[in-house]
Amino acid sequence: MAIPPRLYTQQGIDELISCPTVVSEAPRQDMKLDRGHYRNDMRMRSIDGSSEFRMFMRQNADLAESFSVGLVFVPQDGIGEIVHVRCNGPNGGYNAEFDADHPYWDYHFHRASAAMMEEGPRPERAATPCREYASYNEPVLYLLKATNAKAALPHFAKLAQGVLAFVPEEPTA
Repeated sequence: MAIPPRLYTQQGIDELISCPTVVSEAPRQDMKLDRGHYRNDMRMRSIDGSSEFRMFMRQNADLAESFSVGLVFVPQDGIGEIVHVRCNGPNGGYNAEFDADHPYWDYHFHRASAAMMEEGPRPERAATPCREYASYNEPVLYLLKATNAKAALPHFAKLAQGVLAFVPEEPTA
């Protein structure tokens, strides 16, 4: 018998998104090609062990700018997985009945809300333009930071190689 689903408040959703996590199942070293998309997943759990998550990474094999990277909460209350955050590249196949103002022609992110969760499926369907990334590699690193993933960067060494810590200004000598 399934446990009745709990009600999610916005504060509860925000706390799940930002709770410190550690990698419980590392991603594959390389993306796997499956039906026209490169795919990879990683499992994470909260540091206190109370919550489980899955991070998904998808990139279209033909259109590199068409990607989706997201954080999925895996609740134990019987309601199934809930996408809490999703970072996307520009894409044109969006269903406007969800949100006529969706910025699908730009880099954008989706974030779950309690109000949308009450309305039905896809609580992360509303989208916001994002200037934090402009290629597939960047939203993976962005999401790791935004979701407070601890010690996950070594699993993405290939992506992080291009991220260098520069001083704000060049020294003058």
